[in-house]
Amino acid sequence: MVEPRQSAVYRIQVGVVGLVVVLLFVTLASMVLERVRPAPQAGGVPGTAALTAGKDATPDEPLAELGVTPVAKDVTAQQPANGAAQAPRRSTAAPQR
Repeated sequence: MVEPRQSAVYRIQVGVVGLVVVLLFVTLASMVLERVRPAPQAGGVPGTAALTAGKDATPDEPLAELGVTPVAKDVTAQQPANGAAQAPRRSTAAPQR
């Protein structure tokens, strides 16, 4: 028969080994993804400025491009040119008690 103490020690050992294996897999995956990710370049790739200059100022919306959803309107373009936003008017009357 297996004693309860031996069984508990065995379970703890299996749990610790499982945690170490999971930690090893996560570390390995992180290292692989870090190597695959392209490094940011300070000056950018030459020749891409001409490609990005022709893009619209609207954000990429793949579903809208396919015609599945409507294109979102740009709220900032609808604001007045002087930048003054209309604030909600407050009552100047004294509060009632």
